[in-house]
Amino acid sequence: MGLTDKAKELADTALTKAGELSEVAREKAPGYLDRAADLAVKATDAAAGGVDRATGGRFHERIEEVTAKVGASLDRPRPADSPTVVVEPDEPKQP
Repeated sequence: MGLTDKAKELADTALTKAGELSEVAREKAPGYLDRAADLAVKATDAAAGGVDRATGGRFHERIEEVTAKVGASLDRPRPADSPTVVVEPDEPKQP
């Protein structure tokens, strides 16, 4: 087996493993995204409250507007699951 054949074999194996791992990541990602969005909303609310208190409420309306925009951005529907495309390795060519 030549160096080129060995490299192709390793590349094909890596491609197959990458496809498998991308499926696992695709299954787990929505849960992580939802959790991150929840934490971002909490952090935004906490920051807005702190800034509002620090400024004595002078910018309360602007802070509320920005907080609402951030919340709306995080609550946007995510695109539906799209299929993962995995390219299967070509069969080795016979000389």
